[in-house]
Amino acid sequence: MSTTRSGTGNDTAETHETAVRRYLRAHDEVASKGELLAGTDVPAWYINQIATEDTFYTSLNHNGNYVASKNIVGHRSTHDWFWRPEVDDGVAVFHRQETTKATLKYLAFRRQSGLTPTEARDLLDRQCYRPLRKLAENDEISATDWNNTTVYTHSWPSRRDDQLSQRETDQPTDVTPDDEDVDSYLYRDELVATFLSVAMSQIQSIQPERAAALVLRQFEGDSFDALERRLRRNHSFREALDYVEPEDVPDGTSLWRAFDDLQPDELRDCLQSMCSELLTDHDHAGEFVVIDGTHIAAWANTREEIENGDIEGASWGQHEGKFYGYKVFLVVDAASELPVAITMETGKRNDTAAFEPLIEEFDERYDTDDLQAALADAGFDSQGNREFCQEQLDCPLLTAINPRRSSSLKQIRDDIKQLFKEREDEFDSPYEALEELPQQLLSDYGVEVGSVEETYIFQAIKERMHRHLRAGVERVFSRLKSFTGLDRVRARKENNVETHAVLSAVALVAASLTAVREGKPGLIRSPSRLI
Repeated sequence: MSTTRSGTGNDTAETHETAVRRYLRAHDEVASKGELLAGTDVPAWYINQIATEDTFYTSLNHNGNYVASKNIVGHRSTHDWFWRPEVDDGVAVFHRQETTKATLKYLAFRRQSGLTPTEARDLLDRQCYRPLRKLAENDEISATDWNNTTVYTHSWPSRRDDQLSQRETDQPTDVTPDDEDVDSYLYRDELVATFLSVAMSQIQSIQPERAAALVLRQFEGDSFDALERRLRRNHSFREALDYVEPEDVPDGTSLWRAFDDLQPDELRDCLQSMCSELLTDHDHAGEFVVIDGTHIAAWANTREEIENGDIEGASWGQHEGKFYGYKVFLVVDAASELPVAITMETGKRNDTAAFEPLIEEFDERYDTDDLQAALADAGFDSQGNREFCQEQLDCPLLTAINPRRSSSLKQIRDDIKQLFKEREDEFDSPYEALEELPQQLLSDYGVEVGSVEETYIFQAIKERMHRHLRAGVERVFSRLKSFTGLDRVRARKENNVETHAVLSAVALVAASLTAVREGKPGLIRSPSRLI
């Protein structure tokens, strides 16, 4: 008769614990309380209070009916500390925070973009409205109305704001271009008039009419003497530039001097003015930008000129192979595919080092309040760039992972690449992708929890979800080279090469603005329709 509650000493408790652990090991490490009662000699009172033991967890769903050891949950949990074994009732959900309240608070604090009741239900496999609301009422977490739902976040205002900002980039964005109006054309004289209307208030270093003529030259690829002849022969060009008679057109030498005197920053002022007008009414404009660079070769006639360093500002560099020249860097609005900011560096300048001047140029000229993220390739992947982007633009920088930085980052990149390949890139949120990564701890990547690389996993998934937006910058570079002569440099002074590069971007945007002003918005990306 001594086997009643008096037998609940340490020895008896250890015996019960051993029996439960033995049963769990024989049944895939998870069992219901009913199964434990039926399959062991452990008394009901121990099973009913097993959640208070230091050794076991009970499930967060199914009213805590399932039991697993803390050791197993710790080793088999995913990156966000969940373990979801299949059971007779579907799936049992365990979390290393042990209780529903502690788990929800952990998720609200630690998830990059907070937690909604729907997301909590999906994660815990149970309704969580009431415990979330209770936590918020007790000021343990923060509750914010966002897009017709409630988002629960960190209780600190600064962390809450960061999480809400991150949520803006959680969903894949569709910025599909408008259909091209193939029956329409743009006319060069209309483009000249469009740019001149902007240049009148922005260009001070030379006559605005001559600046407009130089924009026309970008499309034609003319020499300055050929540009003079074209203007003298074409009445519509002269009319757009307010040259009444052919004799009013400046000669080739005067046009060259105008090019030499024209200041690149004044052209950037024109670029900003035109882009601002175009972005105002464009769907999704200002939400995502893409950053990238390309190379342009220096204009050198002989190898001796290169080896003697006779080409001002040019140097040997690597970009799609070895080259001698310069690098041009762009910020492109993803929705409109407009080059909104442009800088030029010597050919040897590393992409990472060129990032800050480009971002400063962009930030100085545009309102970035609606910006959700900046996207870039692996050449811009550095923690310094990420921190600078967040500080300067108040948005994350989502770059492809540079595998040369560390073996753990290479492993993260490869796992994510394989996952998206298997799912054909179809994920509704980064958390969905995170859940499907291999069941391993961050330490398996050689990463400690709370370090930089922990964030990299989440940011790398978001970059992959938005990678389709990066294709726009390649199309912009293609248009700049094909239609406005970006890579056809015919100058050697560094300032003149920069003028040429910025003129190329200005000419492309002038064509887009002409399309909008002439009521042909379908041609905003169609310099090929310029006649």
